[in-house]
Amino acid sequence: MEINISNYKDTDYKQVFNIIKEAFNYEKELVENPNVFEFVAKIDDVIVGYFNIHEELDVVRNIKIYHLGYVCVKAEYRSQGIGRKMVEYAINFSKENNATRIELTSCNNREVAHKLYLSLGFEKRDSAIFRKEL
Repeated sequence: MEINISNYKDTDYKQVFNIIKEAFNYEKELVENPNVFEFVAKIDDVIVGYFNIHEELDVVRNIKIYHLGYVCVKAEYRSQGIGRKMVEYAINFSKENNATRIELTSCNNREVAHKLYLSLGFEKRDSAIFRKEL
């Protein structure tokens, strides 16, 4: 089984929409943002995973930070190394684009994902995320 990572295209929308809906219960919108890089994982031209990377500049320290988001794999393809391949790709992409670090957030109940992130060198931080819906 060969897993290929490629840039997301608008023609991927329907398959990606379904994967995100299944994983997070969100509906993906068609939005273009020059600071966001979107990717899909494919096996035999079937999209089996999705993730994005959001570029941010920390203007206090003048460093480029990448935020890894919405890492998700189609349910029937989980536990086959696809998530690992996607996160490794994101790490390498970040290095190649001179990011100082890559960060992500993950819900507390995503224990399998947490094990993956820790195994790839991410460190769990003692912090809290605060949000206010407007």
